[in-house]
Amino acid sequence: MGTFKASFLFFLSLFFGGMLLPERAICATPSTENSLLWKVSGKGIKTSYLYGTFHLVPKDQFVLPNKVKEKMIKSQVAVFEVDLDSPKLTSLLSRSMRMSQPLESLMTVQEYNLFASFVKDTLERSMQQFRYIKPGFLGQLLLYPKLLGYSPESYDLALLDLAKKWHKSVYALETPEEQVALFDQSTLADQASQLLNNVKQFDRQRKLMKKMLSLYQQEDLAGLYSLITSQEDEKSNDMLLDERNHKWLTPMVNMMKKHPSFVAVGAAHLAGEEGLIQLLRAQGYKVEPVLN
Repeated sequence: MGTFKASFLFFLSLFFGGMLLPERAICATPSTENSLLWKVSGKGIKTSYLYGTFHLVPKDQFVLPNKVKEKMIKSQVAVFEVDLDSPKLTSLLSRSMRMSQPLESLMTVQEYNLFASFVKDTLERSMQQFRYIKPGFLGQLLLYPKLLGYSPESYDLALLDLAKKWHKSVYALETPEEQVALFDQSTLADQASQLLNNVKQFDRQRKLMKKMLSLYQQEDLAGLYSLITSQEDEKSNDMLLDERNHKWLTPMVNMMKKHPSFVAVGAAHLAGEEGLIQLLRAQGYKVEPVLN
């Protein structure tokens, strides 16, 4: 996995993982059958498939079911959240993650020493090379890999590789500019504050990651969605999930009407009242779980 592709997926996993924020009460969500793979048809759509990914998982827990590969083979085009092969994405990410002031200027001496000690003792890294990386990016670069192991697998990249191997046309639902802009929604001070909270709650995050992976492996979309959204505030859920779902819907449907399509997005985008499954059904399309 390329360095920037891996880094970008670590950041993307923040949104899917819904972690690193104070936990809120878990609310009931619309019942969704247990499946990560869904068949979409009706109203002029050429039979297409919608698949929920977990952007990064530990290497020993990565499994891509045969039914997913079979539906990819049957499709003419593959659609992802973003084009991970885009040189522009690499360039924008490289520029966006850097800041002009050092990290210690955003913290007290005690706070910076706490974080630097954690990086050295728990992550076995030196802070020197990371001092000018924005705290929001830094948390994902340093903490998320530790939760997963240092050689995680990516469903998105595995599917992208298959799409290229089988000569599928590849499309993205968002531009590189739109994706990178998602990572800069909060101030540097807020990012630094959250980074420190992440360090203090590291053990809790490890347990949360294990629980999320278990729900994903059970293909329990409703349970996974409830857990993820319980970690985010309402504004974040609207921006990272609901608003993007609504924005994706029209281009996704248009693509499905032109070509049999295989659409792969983070599983959190499928469930919920504003999830892609419900949005498609509300427009009269037939959306059915693919169980075998």
